[in-house]
Amino acid sequence: MYTNLIERNIDEVVTELGLKDKYMQEGIEKGIETGFKKGIEKGIEKGIEQGIEKGIEKGREEGREEGFLKTAASMKKDGLSVETISKYTGLTKEQIEKL
Repeated sequence: MYTNLIERNIDEVVTELGLKDKYMQEGIEKGIETGFKKGIEKGIEKGIEQGIEKGIEKGREEGREEGFLKTAASMKKDGLSVETISKYTGLTKEQIEKL
């Protein structure tokens, strides 16, 4: 799919500029191909970076929630009311009651 796009663009550039020289056309082809490959590589790198960032953030969120659940369980064990536990942990009544 991309090869056809590259070839079409090369032909358009060659025709538009009146470039008939074989070596010049080869240079243009190599330049376009190299640019295209570099663009794909950068896109992949950016996607990987974004994926890592999202994974780290999700891990942090899960860690915070786990911490709140442990704290809430301790508070509940010590006899604090569900309302008080909710106030200080941000957990819902349902979450606390499941502990």
